[in-house]
Amino acid sequence: MSDEVPEQPSVLVVGGMIDGHHVVLTPGLSLIVGSGRLANLRLDHPDIELAHIKIRWDELGISMVDNGSRRGTWVNGEPVETAGLLDGDVITFVPPKYDGPPAPKVKLRIPKGSVPDPPPPPPPSPEEIRAAAAPRARARGPARRKASAFRMPDVDPRQLALVAFGLLALLALGWLLKYYFFTIPSLASVQPARAEMGQTVTLTGSRFAGDPMDNKVWFGSVAVVPASGTRDRIEVKVPQLKASGNVAVSVETSVGRSRSVSLMALAPLRVTAVEPSGALAGDEVTLTGNGFGDGLTLTVGSQAATVVNTEPQAVRFQMPKLEAAVGSRHTIVATVGGRSSAPVSIYLGRLPLVAALEPPRGVAGDLVRVKGAGFDASTAVVFEKEPALVVAGSAYELVVVVPAMPHSQPEVTLPVVVHAGGKSSVDGSRFTLQRLVEGAWVPRFLAGVPGEGALPGQVTVGTELAPVLMLSWKGDSRSVGERALAVAKDLNAAVDRARVGKAVAFEAREDPEPCVGIVGAPDRIVRVYPQDAAAYETPPGFPGRGAPPTPMVLARHWAALLTDTVVIGTGGGQPKATADYGPPATAAFVQLRAALPWQYGSGVSSARIVAVPADLRRRLREAAFRVP
Repeated sequence: MSDEVPEQPSVLVVGGMIDGHHVVLTPGLSLIVGSGRLANLRLDHPDIELAHIKIRWDELGISMVDNGSRRGTWVNGEPVETAGLLDGDVITFVPPKYDGPPAPKVKLRIPKGSVPDPPPPPPPSPEEIRAAAAPRARARGPARRKASAFRMPDVDPRQLALVAFGLLALLALGWLLKYYFFTIPSLASVQPARAEMGQTVTLTGSRFAGDPMDNKVWFGSVAVVPASGTRDRIEVKVPQLKASGNVAVSVETSVGRSRSVSLMALAPLRVTAVEPSGALAGDEVTLTGNGFGDGLTLTVGSQAATVVNTEPQAVRFQMPKLEAAVGSRHTIVATVGGRSSAPVSIYLGRLPLVAALEPPRGVAGDLVRVKGAGFDASTAVVFEKEPALVVAGSAYELVVVVPAMPHSQPEVTLPVVVHAGGKSSVDGSRFTLQRLVEGAWVPRFLAGVPGEGALPGQVTVGTELAPVLMLSWKGDSRSVGERALAVAKDLNAAVDRARVGKAVAFEAREDPEPCVGIVGAPDRIVRVYPQDAAAYETPPGFPGRGAPPTPMVLARHWAALLTDTVVIGTGGGQPKATADYGPPATAAFVQLRAALPWQYGSGVSSARIVAVPADLRRRLREAAFRVP
């Protein structure tokens, strides 16, 4: 609260939302204090009237008048209807022993000399003096004796009291009749009589304020200002209340507050979550939301479910037996008192659950959407025994790269298993892997996982024979997986150049940053980040190097591996780029060229790829991960 005191008289707010606020008083001012929109000093409290009191400064000084409030007004703890005000007087709007929420007060600051004393009355004129003395003069002598002969009749004091009481009763009755039947608002009905919180209801009656904003509609202890209405009709939304049940509705204007009408306010019936999102018959499932209550029924698909326990914001039930395949999706609908919730979904099956694969067939390197439930950030996807790279995902869908598989058949159906939360999916969908068993082999690059010993966030780019690059930083992409997909796409474009007779070789570049590009072309295939180089200090599955290579050293290593992979796969050339590296790279690529005899006109037979021995695949992997 500020210690600054204005030189002129002022009103200081004590407590409430505008604690410490000053209003300076000026001669002739009428200051309305209340909670209404038209109050000059607006105090927000449910028991402060819209125009509770008026403070005025006239020739007699500063005073206040209560505007007929229901609870009354107190000055320094004494109830008053009108009172002159002095410096330090405190005006309160609730009784001293009020047990409701704290109410703000106002305190008068009247500096000495700021309010002039009222002028003294003028001295009486000689005529006024003679007029005042004349009755006493006439009362002397015979006139006095004549007057003394007249006597007032005797009156019973009890009769006077009864007459006075009757007059007061008539006045009070007249005031009440005017107040209740001709002044304060009258509320007749609320339609509909049952409504959800947030639903609009219509109030009908009379003597509402013409401006809707000048009305307050009370729902119990919660006040709402309606957005539209007339003097006999108001439309207002039911506010959010603590619980469902009957609530007293009334309308308040600047004049007063109407009698209340009862409304059954209901929490909206809504299901916000299903846990778990997949279950088998007999499993217990929990719905969370609001508006649940006695008499609630649940249906799953077309079957009624057994409700185990009902609370206002949670329901537990048993999954019914459904005549449907595991992995199928079904709707849950809750019903209470004729009201139904919007449907939510649940899968038939325990989590994690694979419901569908889109597309259900393809080749290594394709992107497949795994749809189901129960997935999380640590989810792993396996095609038969080969782990797949998860590029993106949510709790209900994963985007994965089909891994390369050592199958020689044109088509093979593979089980797809999801591991999440320490559990594995069962009865999942199956994927049909396709491959060419005749014709020439094309060294296509695809994104994958490094395998055992790899750290989270490490992704490889290589052929179906072995990995070539290992990436550990997302760069400009949203994830490392998306970066690997972009690199594989650029490398496959380079392979397509080589297949039509264009010479393709890769080189390390240092400007503007370490990267790998195509010789004689501006293309930058992949940038080498320090995080990529750091991962090669201890490559997955192999002994540590002792220190990470520099990004430029790693760029030269990548360029050599890529050049010899493309040269051998598209033209059968000698592995010259890795010739100076020594073991294991030199020996591995010499052995690869021998295992893939390239012939003009027919290239390398696809059957040769399946026949590449596991030891050579291991050597190629070692050549990729161990930087000299």
